[in-house]
Amino acid sequence: MKYAEIIIDITNENVDKIFHYAIPENIKEKICLGMRVFVPFGKGNRIREGYIIGFTDNTDIDEKYIKNIYSLPDEYAIFNDNMIELAKFMSDKYYCSLSECLQCIMPKIIKDKTNKYANINYEMSGINEVIKNILEKNNSQSKVLKILLKNQNISIYEIKNILGISLSPINTLEKNGVIKITTRKIKRDFINLDDYDKTNHLKLTIEQDNALNFIKQKIYEKTYKPILLHGVTGSGKTEVYLQLIDEVLRTGKKAIVLVPEISLTPQTVERFIGRFGKKVSVTHSRLSDGERFEQWKKAKDNKIDIMVGARSAIFTPFENLGIIIIDEEHESTYKSESTPKYDIKEVAEKICNLTGATLVLGSATPSIDTYYKTQKGKYDLVYINNRINNNMPDINVIDMRKELEKGNRSIFSTSLFEAIKENLKNNMQTILFLNRRGHSTFVSCRKCGYVLECKNCNVSYTYHLKEHKLICHYCNSTENVPNICPSCSSKYIKYFGVGTQKIEEQIKKYFKDARVMRMDMDTTSKKNSHQNILEDFKNHKADILIGTQMIAKGLDFKKVSLVGVIAADITLNTGDYKSSENTFQLLTQVAGRAGRADIKGKVFIQTYNPEHYSIVFAKNNDYVGFYKKEILERKIMFYPPFSNIFFIMICGEDENLVMNAIKFLHKIMTYYNQKTNFYISDVAKAYIYKVNKQYRYKILIKAKEETRLKNFVLYCVSILKNKMDTNKLNIILSLNPSYIQ
Repeated sequence: MKYAEIIIDITNENVDKIFHYAIPENIKEKICLGMRVFVPFGKGNRIREGYIIGFTDNTDIDEKYIKNIYSLPDEYAIFNDNMIELAKFMSDKYYCSLSECLQCIMPKIIKDKTNKYANINYEMSGINEVIKNILEKNNSQSKVLKILLKNQNISIYEIKNILGISLSPINTLEKNGVIKITTRKIKRDFINLDDYDKTNHLKLTIEQDNALNFIKQKIYEKTYKPILLHGVTGSGKTEVYLQLIDEVLRTGKKAIVLVPEISLTPQTVERFIGRFGKKVSVTHSRLSDGERFEQWKKAKDNKIDIMVGARSAIFTPFENLGIIIIDEEHESTYKSESTPKYDIKEVAEKICNLTGATLVLGSATPSIDTYYKTQKGKYDLVYINNRINNNMPDINVIDMRKELEKGNRSIFSTSLFEAIKENLKNNMQTILFLNRRGHSTFVSCRKCGYVLECKNCNVSYTYHLKEHKLICHYCNSTENVPNICPSCSSKYIKYFGVGTQKIEEQIKKYFKDARVMRMDMDTTSKKNSHQNILEDFKNHKADILIGTQMIAKGLDFKKVSLVGVIAADITLNTGDYKSSENTFQLLTQVAGRAGRADIKGKVFIQTYNPEHYSIVFAKNNDYVGFYKKEILERKIMFYPPFSNIFFIMICGEDENLVMNAIKFLHKIMTYYNQKTNFYISDVAKAYIYKVNKQYRYKILIKAKEETRLKNFVLYCVSILKNKMDTNKLNIILSLNPSYIQ
């Protein structure tokens, strides 16, 4: 092995290729596949980071031009063979650079967190006399020594903070041998295992047991076909997961469990740690980069057997992976919206192909695409049709048009209002769901109709009561609420629309004795706030929990017997082809929070469109009926799974430049489409066509064959870039996006 094949950590399509570097003698015994390296790069030989993805003894480049690797920053490989193959798969599948994919797979921080500590060097000859002389000078060095004489093993960070000094006097003392500096690794144990009670296997229902045995049999048969566990809400899917993992661990293999970020609640963590203790680690976006690295390193060092986490947990570097479980597999958050725009299920399938692990997908409301694959024999399917307590909630659909006819202009229908009152009387808990935060969705002048819009985006400001501010939910800009209309100077400013803050305000107005909590992005921005709210609600420190989709999934509260959906139509009116599917899933999931124990639950769904099939099937808890209706609609409209959709959006601050670019791209595509006959939409504004000063225009292309479609788009985009300066534009490409913007 004479040369290392290295990918340079630069996001530029001109650099997205393998570079050969010579391996110096002093690192030949240390170097291995998957390591990070520092290398001189470019004409100026600037030191850049890179990744070793292979070795070779041959090169087409003249040896006199081949540079040496500068150094190895780590003592271990970041990537194993499978992860390098995965990065290549992702680069090809999601049309991004190999460097971007490797960055995605590795943790952001690749070093152990350490702290430096200072102690007086009593081994130094004549140290006492030296200390005496320094103390007499009464300078910064003497102040450092005074602290060290009183404190052993104090960190340099603390010394600097206490004295308000730079590192200079500390470095001088060390250089002169007066003090010793030692480095100590910091442990980031953000989970206290003592907080969790040990639990044992629960007795399974017949359906649970059948599902468990079915999946175990498939694992032993090594069919390597993904398995969908379709179980209604409250059917005990998590217990099946736990017993499956136990079986896998007995064979000496490891497990990855993925749950949506919003479902990664203390309850979820408690189930896994209570069962498996120190074998479990947890990772999610609310951890710091350092904390996430710590969990990654534990997995790499074989100190844990199970990783539970959100999307990024799929890249856990287990060497002997046995199973990947994706809970709530239908969740849109499993599709990355930043580069690389990967689909977690596709990535998980590839990992299972590389490692021989089993992929299990679980959901009460499977995605249409996933269920379609079971019907075509690509996935295996196993059902759990009943709740553990056989106690599905009663679901009532309230036609808000009729409420209006009766003269009820309140946010709450009469039925829901009375149900809340009754629930409070019975000392039971209520969940109220509205997938819109803030107080009022827009502020308008009643005289001229002027609506206060964000200057950076073409959306109206949302009024937030607590801050008494107008906030844009897209760019986070804020404005003070004007006393007069900016357009006509009228004083008649009014707040319209409903958000979670207004629901909270109204509940406190009508039910003065009720203890109310709200859970949305505004109340969960601080660390551990998410956990604290749920823990308080679990301990019945509140009677009513109001929230966005954060409260729709993964919650299991025994005293919740009532769920109210304030406005079921919000997700129906997005203009996305998945809007019916999203509505059905969200309503079914949030309804599933009611009646989880022995108490019969009630659900009230308020809507202005009660006849819509997504609401009708959700009321009847009829997934199969919904699937049959929706799959027919998709077939007629040539939407996935019958086609692949390529979404192209061009963004930029100069609207004319954006328009010229996307019209030119559309012209190129139309010309070359004469040979392909793909469906190409007209150029259109994005659903929200200006965000953070960026104008956004889109094109949609539909085609049956994915590879031909992808090659067609990439070819047309390459022509655009060759013919036109696109440096000031952002060209976004996404295959089968989770939603159409």
